[in-house]
Amino acid sequence: MIRDILGLIDCHNSPELGPLTANRPLASTSFLGRYAFMDFCLSNFSNSEISNVAVLVKDHQRSIMKHLGNNTAWLRNTKTGFQQILYNERGILNPPYNHDINNIRENDWVLYSSNASILVFLDPHIVTTIDLRPIIKEHIDRHETFTLVYNECDRADKTFLNENVLQVDESGYLTSCEKNDGKNKKAKVSLGIWILNRTTLADIIKRYSHTFPQYGLKQMLPSLLKSSYFKVHAVEHKGYARCFDSMQSYIDNSFELLEPKYFNQLFNPDWPIYTLTHDTPPALYDKDSEVSSSFIANGCLIQGKVRHSILSRDVKVGPRSVIEDSIILSNGSIGNEVKIKHALVDKYCVITTRQKVVGTKEEPAFLKQGAVL
Repeated sequence: MIRDILGLIDCHNSPELGPLTANRPLASTSFLGRYAFMDFCLSNFSNSEISNVAVLVKDHQRSIMKHLGNNTAWLRNTKTGFQQILYNERGILNPPYNHDINNIRENDWVLYSSNASILVFLDPHIVTTIDLRPIIKEHIDRHETFTLVYNECDRADKTFLNENVLQVDESGYLTSCEKNDGKNKKAKVSLGIWILNRTTLADIIKRYSHTFPQYGLKQMLPSLLKSSYFKVHAVEHKGYARCFDSMQSYIDNSFELLEPKYFNQLFNPDWPIYTLTHDTPPALYDKDSEVSSSFIANGCLIQGKVRHSILSRDVKVGPRSVIEDSIILSNGSIGNEVKIKHALVDKYCVITTRQKVVGTKEEPAFLKQGAVL
């Protein structure tokens, strides 16, 4: 376990996914039937032996706390680590100033009382599996002040559009950092993974928080780079990485993982992805059910047909119902002879007999949480 490292899950940089994140932050939004997005950050920290973790919450604190519970699901021995939720109450009342820098200023023990010498930031809307230990070791061995992780993306004109595009010199240092404008298909895109010394962040806040009062660290970085305040070391991550920055990207990236080629890139038996467990039975399939190319979570009861779809926990599908190319979140109740195609159905929805919820691949249908048809 690395004792002098503090892992920070930065929810301030996560985009909204339309009505899907109206009542919850992206970090605690359901993904692939049984995970929340923040589970990948927590698992990367845990597998990298980082047990001191804090979550920088932008809004919807209730949903984050519900997923983490009293933290015993992730941490049982407070002598070897801790987990905390960092919340900026002033920011809720003043949204333009509700960013990670001001959150840390409100919770300034991170800077002045923490035993951590190095801070590691992860953005929950960028899903990847990454061993942080060799990157941290390189950061320490090279005596760097700020290290950033990037990915060589060959679809930068269509994805990572809200992230920073980087130019890196032969020595591995950033020469420019600008928001992706989608003009180039291939680009080095930031993965929202930053490793910086605690004293460096304290100095940034002291020097520049008044100059850029509406900027979080992500927005401030290009200006800091231009000012030559410090060098930013860039490290390439060559593994699977996807950015979830819209409803369409949520659907497309989820369905991509139905293909073994991509699933095996993200999920590795030697790098487990942990999540909150539920006391629910395995999925039950009726003798007349048909299921193909789908994720079916525990607690589901399948009596109809499910094709190329993702069903979260405790979804009930009635006889002669057909679900295709759709995502059904937890505790959904699908009656008899229902047709659902190209749809995203939020939690606790009830769809009664012979109803149709049909969209298109370009414009999926959406049912908000708790809807009844």
